[in-house]
Amino acid sequence: MTADLGFAAFVERNRPRYQLYAGARLPAESGPSAVVNAVLVSAGESWDWLLRQPCPAADVWQELSLRAGRQADRTVPHEPTINSLYGQLPTGCADSVLLCRRLGFGIEEAAELMGAEPSTVEAALALARRVLPHLAEEEHL
Repeated sequence: MTADLGFAAFVERNRPRYQLYAGARLPAESGPSAVVNAVLVSAGESWDWLLRQPCPAADVWQELSLRAGRQADRTVPHEPTINSLYGQLPTGCADSVLLCRRLGFGIEEAAELMGAEPSTVEAALALARRVLPHLAEEEHL
């Protein structure tokens, strides 16, 4: 029962933020909600295992990012700027830029969502500024 409550709290806290992320990466017709639902179903099925991992949030985020990326690869590009981010930066770096610059998350919140350290998100944003200075600083990509 406790694990069920823990998972329910995890879903309640993260589903809206996962939806924002998936919606930014994928056009509506590509099913961002279906991607999020699939990730959460998978997480629910392996919740006991996830709780024994060093950072369950990181494992769930990795699956979300991977599934969103696969779905994005199968669809017609919906936003050239976002496609450019993911085409020219490592995924984790592009995720940091998307969360912080497009969706307006602070570094701490983006790090918590991705199961990363804030310094990792800061380093990813610094790399993005060097590689894509014209995109990485735009508040609304």
